[in-house]
Amino acid sequence: MNRRRFLAIIMSVFMILSLLPVTVFAETTAAVLDGQLKIQGTAVAGTTLKADMQGIKNEGITEDSVSYQWFRKTSDDEKKEQQGEKPELKSLSKEKTYTITKDDIDSKIVLTITGLEDKGFSGSLTAVTATVTETADPKAAETEQNTEASTEEQNQDTSTAEDASSEETQEIPEAANDNEAGSESVDGIPAATNDAESSEQENENSEEELEQNEYQEELQPADETGSTEKNEQDSEEAGSTSVEGIPEAKEDGTYNNTEDNTETESPSDTDEASYQAEAEVGDGSSDVLAFGTVVSGQEDEQAQYVTIKNTGTETLNFIDISPEHFAVQDITEPLEAGQSVQVWIAPRVGTEPGSYEDTITYKTEEGATASFKAQMTVESEDTPEPTEVPQDTPTPEPTETPQDTPTPEPTETPQDTPTSEPTQVPAVSKVNADTGAADFGSVVEGYTEAPQAQTITLTNEGNADAVLSDIYSDQGEIKYFDAALSAQEISANGGTATFTVRPKNGLSAGTYTEAFTINDTTSGQGIVITATVTVNTASHSLGISTDTLDFASAKKGYSGVSAQQITVTNNGNVAETLVQPSAKYFTITAATGLTIQPGESAVFTVAPKDGLDVNSYQENITIASAATETVCKASFQVLKGTVSLTKIQNPSEISGIANGTAKDAQKLKLPSTVVIETTGGKAKAKVAWDVKNCSYNAADTAAQSFTVKGAVTLPDGVDNNNNIDLLAYVKVNVEAYTPKTVSADDNKITGIEVNGVYTTQSKISFTAVGAGMDNNSPKKGDIRYVPLNWTVINTNAWDKAPYTACFGLSKSGDYTLKVVFQQQQYNGKNWKNTDSQDTKQVAFSISEAKVTAPGTNLTPSANQKKSVKTNDPTDIIPFVVILIIAAGAVYGVIYYKKKKK
Repeated sequence: MNRRRFLAIIMSVFMILSLLPVTVFAETTAAVLDGQLKIQGTAVAGTTLKADMQGIKNEGITEDSVSYQWFRKTSDDEKKEQQGEKPELKSLSKEKTYTITKDDIDSKIVLTITGLEDKGFSGSLTAVTATVTETADPKAAETEQNTEASTEEQNQDTSTAEDASSEETQEIPEAANDNEAGSESVDGIPAATNDAESSEQENENSEEELEQNEYQEELQPADETGSTEKNEQDSEEAGSTSVEGIPEAKEDGTYNNTEDNTETESPSDTDEASYQAEAEVGDGSSDVLAFGTVVSGQEDEQAQYVTIKNTGTETLNFIDISPEHFAVQDITEPLEAGQSVQVWIAPRVGTEPGSYEDTITYKTEEGATASFKAQMTVESEDTPEPTEVPQDTPTPEPTETPQDTPTPEPTETPQDTPTSEPTQVPAVSKVNADTGAADFGSVVEGYTEAPQAQTITLTNEGNADAVLSDIYSDQGEIKYFDAALSAQEISANGGTATFTVRPKNGLSAGTYTEAFTINDTTSGQGIVITATVTVNTASHSLGISTDTLDFASAKKGYSGVSAQQITVTNNGNVAETLVQPSAKYFTITAATGLTIQPGESAVFTVAPKDGLDVNSYQENITIASAATETVCKASFQVLKGTVSLTKIQNPSEISGIANGTAKDAQKLKLPSTVVIETTGGKAKAKVAWDVKNCSYNAADTAAQSFTVKGAVTLPDGVDNNNNIDLLAYVKVNVEAYTPKTVSADDNKITGIEVNGVYTTQSKISFTAVGAGMDNNSPKKGDIRYVPLNWTVINTNAWDKAPYTACFGLSKSGDYTLKVVFQQQQYNGKNWKNTDSQDTKQVAFSISEAKVTAPGTNLTPSANQKKSVKTNDPTDIIPFVVILIIAAGAVYGVIYYKKKKK
């Protein structure tokens, strides 16, 4: 083969191979969408919306680089989001634009764009409009324009801050020491330092040694004009103004990027989402978490708690943090709007002796921050010995050493050797009950067996073993219930114990509520469980299906008179054992058992005795138990011989029937017989009433009057020789419905003790009970109260049952729980709110919990050694293959040359 041709082939192969990595990289490194997506157009029916992509940071992106998806978000969808659910939004369009319809009114429009990988982009961005209205609101439009302008200014500030971060450190004003604003890293911008080298080694230099004024003056860099100002002036001015997009520092030395926007546009002014958070130290009287003097080696024994609150309108997702001199508890779960969480802060183990004041800032993925200061002085275990040396030697040698040696070597040593700094996060136990209440319903006074015990599971979700205290009752000693714990130690990470509770026997009539507190002595947390039982006074009551049994008439020598039944119901709350009834002229047979529980019934069959002589017979049949009785009147007439019918008497008008009475002859109190006149005198004849075809409407709440027609059956021995119509008529009057009314005095709050004392670690649960809430079959005009909202510090609303809530307070003091009850009236189909409301309140107090930090057994993220993770998704396997092919080609060339020689 020609040498030149061979070399040309080899060069072509290498050229092709050199192009392969570009192809592989291009296929695996599509740019992820980054920045802010907006929606152009006003949220008004008829308006056409389109994507505003000016806030997207990706270079070369166009409208054709992404796909579009428009959705409708209703108020129900937003409620599901607030409850932690993921709603399924209504898909509207996949076009670049969307025109709002009337169906969208009172909803929000959501736009999601997704990068097209064949265009070199991936990932998604989402934007949401304000609530759609029917017509445009000029003020809302003006507010929207101001919002967009404010957002653009904020984006410009962010862009400026990013540019500033790429410039030299000297362009950012420096803080004189770590105690002042500007010493922390803000939104990815490195903290201001004393020189370029210390900017790169922020975590390697000790703050204690940088506090020396003489050393700082020597290292203080000149500003852009070449002038150097004094440390005191720098300390006062550092972070006090916004420099090249860096937010202005607050008085406590922290930055708040959302504060300026809040001043011009608050959540109450617009529908824009608000991401805000704040930190509350202790009882809120100070913004500094002071640990005082900490002995070296005992840092983790002095944990304190700080409350982080979500003061915005949207859910916050916090980023893990790791301050230099303090170990902190990360917030791993999303924090809903209006909620708060307690986190522990402890001095970091292994911190060098000295005085420290750090600004600790919790940051969220949404850009919100919550900051506070932490102070401590660390002393070594042999502190007394160093104290004596300076007294004998006036020259303070420890001060001279840093001046002779500018590089603080003691700080570098633990960083170069991580094992020498045993920094650990305090392990914390966290015990939760699967329910905070045990409701035993009701029993009857004199009960011999209490309701079955209920078991509540206590789970330790923390990473330290929990040691539980004895059970404490709000009644002093445990009074109304028997309570026990299965164990007083619960292992970490999912260990469980059970709390068993049961009412005691022998309680008299009344409602009994007892709150039990079990303290987790490891974390200082209190677990409160409330037990409730109602003991009703014994009630003896028997109801009867009819108080009259009329067997009409029969001719002397009768046989086979039809029997009738009566049903006796136990309307009381205790079991009743009936005595077998008896009568002189009637035979009574028990068709069922004689012992009936509350709500159960017994049935008796009654018939006239055989062989009775000509006469009228009436007798009271008494059905009784040892405690109560009921009576039924039975009647029967025996005729002498055959007679002829002359007239049928209509029964008297029936009145006083309650509204809603069933359309039934017996319930409407229609007589079973009518009086007839014969040639032999008066007698009784059976009648069957045609209730089904009368005009009565049982569902009507108005007063009703109607007539019922009945068919008369002549008794044996009565002939209808005169062909009289065997019909009877009766008029019935049903009263109008009287709506059920309730009293606001019956509204109540259960589960929380009046003037009760709880701690800052207590979980307080309660239930609001509205008067008339047990009306399960309402009629037009009925009244009830339903719980509307509750307030301790903030107001929280209920939208449906159960009307329970649980809360905790981190600040000691006197508080009042207020519950507002809304009055409602039934309109025949639905409950509707009236203009009346009622408020009930319970006073209670919170005391400071004694918190003892547990032992440490976890290493914080600051000391964890992991491989550096990049955002390059390129698969290296193709490159390895290319390397092998290239090596083979080189080997082939060498082999060919040797063979040719």
